Amino acid sequence: MSEIGFTVPRPAQLRRFGRVFYPAGLRMQKALAEYVNEEGRPDQLVILEHDPVFTLGRNATPADIHMSDDFLKAQGVSVHRTDRGGEVTYHGPGQIVAYPICNLRGGREDVGRLVRGLEEVMIRTAKDFGVTADRLKGAPGIWVETAKYRKGGGVEKLGAIGLHLSRWISTHGIAFNVRPNLDHFKWITPCGFTDKGVCSLHSLLGDAAPSWQEAADRLQMHLIDCLALDLQPVREPSRSVSALTWRHGASEPEILMMLRVPEHGHWWQSVTGMMEPGEQPEQTAHREVKEETGLAGQLRPLDLAHSFWVDPAIVRFPDGEPRFNTETCFSMEVAADAPVNLEPSEHSEFLWCGLDEAQERMKWEGSKAAVALLRRQLGR
Repeated sequence: MSEIGFTVPRPAQLRRFGRVFYPAGLRMQKALAEYVNEEGRPDQLVILEHDPVFTLGRNATPADIHMSDDFLKAQGVSVHRTDRGGEVTYHGPGQIVAYPICNLRGGREDVGRLVRGLEEVMIRTAKDFGVTADRLKGAPGIWVETAKYRKGGGVEKLGAIGLHLSRWISTHGIAFNVRPNLDHFKWITPCGFTDKGVCSLHSLLGDAAPSWQEAADRLQMHLIDCLALDLQPVREPSRSVSALTWRHGASEPEILMMLRVPEHGHWWQSVTGMMEPGEQPEQTAHREVKEETGLAGQLRPLDLAHSFWVDPAIVRFPDGEPRFNTETCFSMEVAADAPVNLEPSEHSEFLWCGLDEAQERMKWEGSKAAVALLRRQLGR
């Protein structure tokens, strides 16, 4: 076998997030690929966790997904076509996704070596927790003979790989199963295989399986080693909150929607705002609702925090380094008859919308997901 991974150190920046909605992850990769395309800039390594999603590679067909669109929508699983290689696969909570955004020009023009290096990363990570995984000829990714761990087992995939290369800039990457919902894999033909299953560290080890964070720590270490990454300092993400401000309407709950002024994007949203130094997210939420609307009410967490790339076309920055933000989501119930007093420098008009209309008007994935969580919170 030819060489695995890289040995000559390459400057890189590591960005590790929690939840990232899949379309936001695509925008993130595109921005980072454009950034590293300029010579002299460090490679980018992103480690994250996606919302439930089926992604279709260039070789996938609609028949690879066995369930209807309505069924998937009801289960909270979205579908996206991508430019990576391969067929259909699943991403979701409990799975580590790693995107190595690398400039392979200048002596590293060897995709096979990168693929083998990424497979080695997952093999070593599995070994750290007592699981023997290996390559399988003609089947990218890493595989486990699961009969060693449970009765009736066979050859099952523990980690998937799918890359895209443009001008020797790599995007997409690997997905390593720690403890995702394996039932979701039954709704597709994963990676085109009908005779092989999918496993996770949890399905193999039970309660002895590591947490996502523990496994991500090991996988991160092996990525740095196998890709010979010389880590450079990186700017921490900014932090913000969203507070879905709602009231009891005549027939259903209503969410306050506000139209941003043109210089701030000109889209509809509920309350959002940046955290100030020393603030806790709850403090920011109360302050922003008061400043933007003049309202106050009962704040509840939505148990959602997600990260995204900040588009410099929306927020201007003094340099070309990509910026990221992590948003924590809340809901706030206000009195049905409370008057709204907009901050005119931020929003030009407002309206109260039912849940369906509010979700339709929201521009970003995180905002739409927050409405869905509020719906669940209200038992709607």
